[in-house]
Amino acid sequence: MSTAIEHAASPKTVFVGCNARIRDHLRWWPVGMGVVFTLLYTLFSLTQWHQWEVPSWDNAIFTQLLQSYAAGQPPVVNIKGHDFNLLGDHFHPLLAVLAPGYWLFPSALTPMILQDILLGWSVGVVSWCAARALRPAPAAAVAVAYGLSFGLQGAVAVQFHEIALAVPLLALSVCALRERRWPSAALWAAPVALVKEDLGMTVAAVGAVMVGHALRPTARVSALWLHCVYEPTGRVTGGGPASSSAKELVTALSRTSQQPAVLGALLMAWGIGVSLLAVWVILPGLNPNDAFAYADKLDVAGILRDPAAAVITLFVPDQKLGTWLLTLAAGALVAVRSPLVLIALPTLAWRMLSPNDGYWGPGWHYNAVIMPIVFIAVIDAVVRLRAAGTRSRAARAAAELGPWVALVVALAVATQQPLAHLVTGEAWRQDPRADVKDATVRAVPEGASVATDLTLINGLVSRADVHWIGNTDDPAPDFVVIDREGGAWGEDPPEDPAAYAQELYGEQYVIERDEENIILLGRESP
Repeated sequence: MSTAIEHAASPKTVFVGCNARIRDHLRWWPVGMGVVFTLLYTLFSLTQWHQWEVPSWDNAIFTQLLQSYAAGQPPVVNIKGHDFNLLGDHFHPLLAVLAPGYWLFPSALTPMILQDILLGWSVGVVSWCAARALRPAPAAAVAVAYGLSFGLQGAVAVQFHEIALAVPLLALSVCALRERRWPSAALWAAPVALVKEDLGMTVAAVGAVMVGHALRPTARVSALWLHCVYEPTGRVTGGGPASSSAKELVTALSRTSQQPAVLGALLMAWGIGVSLLAVWVILPGLNPNDAFAYADKLDVAGILRDPAAAVITLFVPDQKLGTWLLTLAAGALVAVRSPLVLIALPTLAWRMLSPNDGYWGPGWHYNAVIMPIVFIAVIDAVVRLRAAGTRSRAARAAAELGPWVALVVALAVATQQPLAHLVTGEAWRQDPRADVKDATVRAVPEGASVATDLTLINGLVSRADVHWIGNTDDPAPDFVVIDREGGAWGEDPPEDPAAYAQELYGEQYVIERDEENIILLGRESP
């Protein structure tokens, strides 16, 4: 009986239909998958760097943060404001672990490559998870679909953001959760709360799924008890009286439910506690305005006042519905068969309930943390459907088709995603103003203070003390850089850059370089 009990209580993964040689290959192909996608993401980042592409100021902001950490200082980021502590903007203390990478390679390209490595690592984890649960071909289909997923590609395209650190951690945690490795699931999930203030709720969701699993065995134990007692033979596999065997089985299964219940409850308390502490205490305490800078992004009181309207708001307007549908399609619809997919709900919910339409769509980096959850849920769903396939032809068909549908969807969507750009000639053409941009960056002395717009911000941030042009409370910088063709100005660039700089900073500036609409101004000595 002890053997039967151990087998029922232990979630050891069984390789289905794999011979010894294939199992040997499974030891290394997930690593290869991770390396391949890391190289693809890195190649895309290098083309962006080569073409001086700057989607936003965020990559430069995080470069300054790593610069401060690498120097053993608090994360002061002058781009956000003079002497601005970035922990007063978002709560991401775990980013300090990336500082050695910047210390070794001090460049704004470094955080981009670090993000590529982190996302590539997550591809390896999801591939490994798939290889342990599925046959080789469907496992590879899920792995490729994940690597090409719109959430990961969107994150690569907009350069570094803090969530890059959460993606592999969530992949490791959710994979462990799927395999009922409760301590590992909790240990990998816990640090995610320190990546960004909202991700504490995702950590709590991991804990909630663990608690939910612990509660379910009550019904399962009852069913097993009845099966053992009323089985016609009066015996079970291990031999012995049915009633005695049933009692042993109940005891064993009850014991296995205690660990996920305790760890899940602790994880819920930790995740919720860190998020509340960050939003109510740490972020307001470090923010110069003594308030959480993004408090207006979610109307909690309004949601509680009218929950029915809040539910409708989750799906309206169409941009929100499109993101829901694309996420479901990425998971081949079968992902909803797994309770693991519930872990993605906190991130999706706060984004859709926010009045900021920038959070609603499938672009940018906001969907990256959802991707490992959805694709590991696909793996889990396929395993569950195969188990149910002995009773249902539809379940068996869904299990067989799920990984391939996920791959087809990923390939179809990928034609409109950033990596598709690598097969076009545009990706390999040099920026026609590259020489001018490089010369302007080199004309700014190392360590000088410089205010700039988007165009040269990544090039300048690793050699100078960079401020964002237009910050009203900044001291007058040594230099000002303006690109009159830059996207930061829209259709209204300064007609007289020297007069603009004087009005902004109250100091006299003279033009030192003016070539191809890229203007470098230097402050006149008193």
